[in-house]
Amino acid sequence: MSTQMNDQLMEAGLLLAVGMSVVSAFLILLIAGIHSIAWFCRKYPSAEIISHAAHTRSIQDRTIQDNNKSPTSVSPQVAAAIIAAVHTHRHTTLKS
Repeated sequence: MSTQMNDQLMEAGLLLAVGMSVVSAFLILLIAGIHSIAWFCRKYPSAEIISHAAHTRSIQDRTIQDNNKSPTSVSPQVAAAIIAAVHTHRHTTLKS
């Protein structure tokens, strides 16, 4: 090989190494930035998020209270319909 070809291969290798180093550094900085923003948001949440979380909790508490007031049993007709549907489903899927 000629010296000119060797010089071009060395320059190509150098460009490859520099390019990969720049991309790696960018990705590392990007990941570090995302993690630091997430840490900051966890440490100092905004007032909107806090009020939204409190509102969501109050809705969940009301839903739980409403569910506790509802009856926990089903009528015998509904239970029989569910049992028949499960029985039919099991027998049709086993034959397939």
